[in-house]
Amino acid sequence: MPAPVFEIFPFLQYPFMQRALLAGLTIGFLCAVVGVFVTLRSMSFFSDAISHAALAGIALGVLVGMNPVTAAVIFCVVVAVGITYLTFRTELTSDTVIGVFFSGSMALGVLVIGFQKGYQTDLLSYLFGDILSVSVLDVGLALALTLVVVGLIFRRSTLLIKVAFNRDLARVEGVNAVAWDYLFMTLLALTVAVSLKIVGIVLVSALVIVPAAAARNLARNFRRLMGLAAGIGLVSAAAGLVASYYLNTPSGPTIVLVAIVFFIASFFGRLRRNA
Repeated sequence: MPAPVFEIFPFLQYPFMQRALLAGLTIGFLCAVVGVFVTLRSMSFFSDAISHAALAGIALGVLVGMNPVTAAVIFCVVVAVGITYLTFRTELTSDTVIGVFFSGSMALGVLVIGFQKGYQTDLLSYLFGDILSVSVLDVGLALALTLVVVGLIFRRSTLLIKVAFNRDLARVEGVNAVAWDYLFMTLLALTVAVSLKIVGIVLVSALVIVPAAAARNLARNFRRLMGLAAGIGLVSAAAGLVASYYLNTPSGPTIVLVAIVFFIASFFGRLRRNA
């Protein structure tokens, strides 16, 4: 990078901060875009369940010597498909099915962690996030997933909106709503799994939900909703990372707290607009 950039942003002279910033911006944008449809479909509990299910995947990966992110991706996708399948195939409500998978995955994760010997720093980094340790491979994976997911969502946004708001109308128009449900759940699972290194299992669902929720307080149409959510996600990631550098605070929680500040500001902005 040019020298003037380092003078304005001295922390960018470190390669690990460059990777962290790029990864944070990528994941902030991806989570916000996916989060728009999560909030429209009232699936916040689902995203939370998927993020906590990743604990079992990571623990299993460490136990068998597999890459933790790869194991988390596989396990999250399996859980997402399982939740969707049981929701359509049984008379149980979706929140009941999600609750079963949520508690079962957490129990499995804790059980497998108990099999580990010694102090597992890798597991702790995935619990609370460690954006400063992301590798070039992590950044590349995040960028690739963002291109695929965001490209698909933007190309099929009209169809996804129909499925979210009026499934019966979508079926009448020949849309296979169930297939798109499976696809979206899978995309959400992939998003959550890849974001774990940034903010951790405990906070990743917040990065999905909060920017979209803040945008919904202000947006009057879908295009503005998507733009605001993406903007809040990007700014939260960048500002949170920079603030954590200067304040010497954990990056993941700081990024989420910045997003919370945006949500509070948007809430008061909505109250003022409606007054």
